[in-house]
Amino acid sequence: MSDSPTPRNFSLRSVSTSKPQVYQTESRQSVAASDDYYSFSDRTASSTPDSRVTAMRYETADSHHSSQPLAPTAPATQQSQPHAMPQSTQHFQQQQQLAPEDLGSPRPGTASTVRFGEDRVVHLSPRSDDTVRQIADDYAGPAPTPGLDDSPYVRFAIDQLTRDEEVGAPRRHDSVSTNQDYPTDRLVWDQGLGYFTRARTPLRHTETPPRPNFQSPSPQALPQRPDSIDPESFVAVDPPEQSLLYPPLDYLPMVLQPWGLLGLIFCCLLMIAGVVFCNIWPHRHQGLWDYNGQGGARYFVMQFLPQILAAPIIIWSFIVQAAVYRISPFAMLAAERKRGSVSQGLPILPRNFVFPDFSHFRYGEPLFGFSLFTIWLSNFFAIPLLSCIFQAKYYVIDGQGVWRWTSVQALGWTLVAAYGLQVIGLLLLVIRFIRGWTGLMWDPICLADLISIIQRSNILHDYEHSETVPSVKQTLDPRVLRLGYWKLSMKPEIFYGIGEVDAPIRTPSLHQTDKSREKQPHGMAKVRFDLEHNGAFANDPFDHHLYSPFTRYRWTPWFLRKPSIVVWTIIVFALFIAFVTVSFVNNAIKSGFPPKLPTLPSISAFSSSNFLYSFIPAVIGNILFLAWQPIDIYFRALQPFVELSAPTGASADKSLLLAYPSSLPIQVTLQAIINGHFKVAWLSFMSLVSVAIPILAGGVFIALWYPDHEDVRISSLMPAYYALIVFCGLYAVSFLAIWPGRRRYLPHDITTLADLMSYLYQSPLLADKLLREPRSKTDLVTRLIVAPPSERMLPTYGFGIYVGRDGKEHLGIDRFHRPGRTDMLITTGTMKT
Repeated sequence: MSDSPTPRNFSLRSVSTSKPQVYQTESRQSVAASDDYYSFSDRTASSTPDSRVTAMRYETADSHHSSQPLAPTAPATQQSQPHAMPQSTQHFQQQQQLAPEDLGSPRPGTASTVRFGEDRVVHLSPRSDDTVRQIADDYAGPAPTPGLDDSPYVRFAIDQLTRDEEVGAPRRHDSVSTNQDYPTDRLVWDQGLGYFTRARTPLRHTETPPRPNFQSPSPQALPQRPDSIDPESFVAVDPPEQSLLYPPLDYLPMVLQPWGLLGLIFCCLLMIAGVVFCNIWPHRHQGLWDYNGQGGARYFVMQFLPQILAAPIIIWSFIVQAAVYRISPFAMLAAERKRGSVSQGLPILPRNFVFPDFSHFRYGEPLFGFSLFTIWLSNFFAIPLLSCIFQAKYYVIDGQGVWRWTSVQALGWTLVAAYGLQVIGLLLLVIRFIRGWTGLMWDPICLADLISIIQRSNILHDYEHSETVPSVKQTLDPRVLRLGYWKLSMKPEIFYGIGEVDAPIRTPSLHQTDKSREKQPHGMAKVRFDLEHNGAFANDPFDHHLYSPFTRYRWTPWFLRKPSIVVWTIIVFALFIAFVTVSFVNNAIKSGFPPKLPTLPSISAFSSSNFLYSFIPAVIGNILFLAWQPIDIYFRALQPFVELSAPTGASADKSLLLAYPSSLPIQVTLQAIINGHFKVAWLSFMSLVSVAIPILAGGVFIALWYPDHEDVRISSLMPAYYALIVFCGLYAVSFLAIWPGRRRYLPHDITTLADLMSYLYQSPLLADKLLREPRSKTDLVTRLIVAPPSERMLPTYGFGIYVGRDGKEHLGIDRFHRPGRTDMLITTGTMKT
């Protein structure tokens, strides 16, 4: 550091701390002083008296050990040649010695140190305002000038002595020390050399503080970083009984509670009773009702009313099965089933529409699987069978012939069997939820609910780089998980979440006390996004995927991909045009057409032509109705990501709290209109009104005798037929609205819990005070819709590239803006959805 009469090679351990002399010169070497050597807390940490931040230097090997002690004073040659020094050094030597009265006493219970090399430790006063001051009993050098901050140059000189050989390394993630090594004052940016200085914290003293002791403590007295936290593991516990802090984990949505399921069971029993009556009565009393021609009240009751009565049961069953899909993964985790792929294999979005879903059978839940299968069976065949259960039959009563409505027994008993199986399936659901825990405090219907469940999980390390993979399920190893209350093996605190029993915590920052949690270094990290991949991320293949448009916009459901939508749109419009053309050319429908099949009913009242022209149109219409449900479900589920992908983010009520998949059909439409999500509102509305297509298609045709043609022809009720054309037209036009915008494309699926967790596993939201361990849904919602006390405006949230809790870049969900960090990078731009 200075010229000496006797040249020596000093090692780092022999640097004198009693009389430092500093040159103020420009360095031509690059110094990585942001992420390489420093880690610093967020602004909340600075307000805590016990908050500490470590400024840790990388150690270098000693080249030479000096056998002679350093001189207690500066060499004469250095003092006799002021012209050889920089001007700032001359000024530094002309300063007066710092008086003891200028020093602040250390805070009780704290100790600030700067480590010089490997074992040389010098205590610092906690009252370092803008400089790091070293005061020793034998210090005879000049003192700094008031008002002039020389600390950047002191730090620069120290860094030149202590920096690692690889100063050009872009980032190091092991430069974070433990909480015990943190200085007491907050580090802030220095606008000169890019180093850090301490934030000014004025202290009031009524008396002269004692001179601090700068003797080097023994190695045993130094705060030691624990070698590992792995021995501390998750232990499953039962919460204290009748405790408001730990509510019972038995929450059930209203539709899955016993009275809700019993209500649906009662409706199914009413349908069974009606069908049984219609099956028995007409065959004992020669029919149900006199046939008075096409149209009129009796025709409506026999041809349209049965399907209309079945429609509410179908809609209700949709709501029930959506709740089953949403709750079943958590219920299985709470039951501690020995299945290792529940979180990444079991869907949380309904699939049980056009084709049955047997996934619950594969994951060890036959009760759920059987219930869902019975619901699918009833939903697929109820309307088509009800549309052709009643036929007009010729009876001879008191010597006179009369046409009467009667039921087809075979179809009637088939309906009884279908509804009976559904009743059994619903009863099994009642039994399943009565005897088992769900593991839930409230209904997990939105992203904010999932954050509160996984924020202290010990399995998040499994999801490293999973946000950019095509399939999360294929990248995760099977792991038996549990949902419930936990405690750490060495701490009495009880907390709630998903975890692995007897496994290390693996996420220490989420299991420390509130004060120590505020000291985490991620809060003030300065981040630069490497858009061109010419720097630190050029050799990291995972970070490279974060910026790839192919990765970011890789996935959407196969039926919502642009080629699929083009094909569906062409097919639907072609069928609709053909349907309208055939209907009105030469009055083909109005004047009737030959049935090509036997028409007269059999003894059991079965008519081949009436069955064909009622059942087949109803099946086609029902397939169209059921095929629209997945489109509606995915548009609801993707809408939070659409809002999060906005260029400036979105508020919590339109993103993290958005819960369209769990809302009722009419409720979704109204909520979407209020929120300005008109595409979701229209698609949800069509998912409800498209049930009119199978209802009308199943009752519009009937075989009649045409005297003019002296032939039996298939006739149609023209008002109902016109209504059918209108609904089919709306259905076809709605395909133009399902064209997915850029924001509806994601890196991978969002069907399972693991898919969603891959977008959150490194998010600072997991450690955010705003979302920390809420005890009720009201508490959670209130925190998100009310501005925090330290902020003037509500925070916004986004889906893009953010800096995770590990200091690396990730793709997922976080606050759009965090103090001390670069705003989240959202690449969707301003393209419309």
